[in-house]
Amino acid sequence: MARRTFREKILTKIKNSKLVEERHEQIFQAASKLIQKKGYHMTTLRDISRETGISLGNLYGYITTKEDILYMIHEKAAEMVTRILGQEIGHIRDVRDPVQKLKQMIEKELEIIDRYQDLIMTIYQESHSLSKPSLRTMLRSEEIHIKRFKEVIEKGIKLRVFREGNPLILANMIKMMIDCWVLKRWNFRGKVNLEEMKQGILNMVQTGIVLKEKA
Repeated sequence: MARRTFREKILTKIKNSKLVEERHEQIFQAASKLIQKKGYHMTTLRDISRETGISLGNLYGYITTKEDILYMIHEKAAEMVTRILGQEIGHIRDVRDPVQKLKQMIEKELEIIDRYQDLIMTIYQESHSLSKPSLRTMLRSEEIHIKRFKEVIEKGIKLRVFREGNPLILANMIKMMIDCWVLKRWNFRGKVNLEEMKQGILNMVQTGIVLKEKA
């Protein structure tokens, strides 16, 4: 089944698709700012109405429930990070050496999540508030992301530059280490910088899966 897109998921009463897109962007920006400041549960649709300048009555023309707001943040943030990641690591597609490719993917992804860490933190903190269908959609997006790492690891194992292992497990472990930069920032702040985090992850990958003669 094809993955449902952001616009297909949120039902609107407005027929003008360009206007819907503009208003959704306004709502997304306002909601992201408010939720990062107050939290999802303390942010009301009235708050979002005031922040956007869209009357509460008109706001209901572009969304149906408060959950639509949270889904919008999850979906648009995921799309934004994926798009930027695609733009910034486009040249990596041509890298044939799996060791170098994996290294560059880790470095670029860390740079991107560092840039959007407040938004990503909101996604992790509030994902439990999503309904099961919305959560499944978000997790499918994460699955696609992990698949990129898995494919590089599979190639490295096939070429005998990486140790034998389950590529899915290894891909998830690498993604978890990257996400720690945001999830554990309370412990890193003032003690660890981004370059040290990059080097720490790369050292673990080098020691853990790269065969010595290929390191």
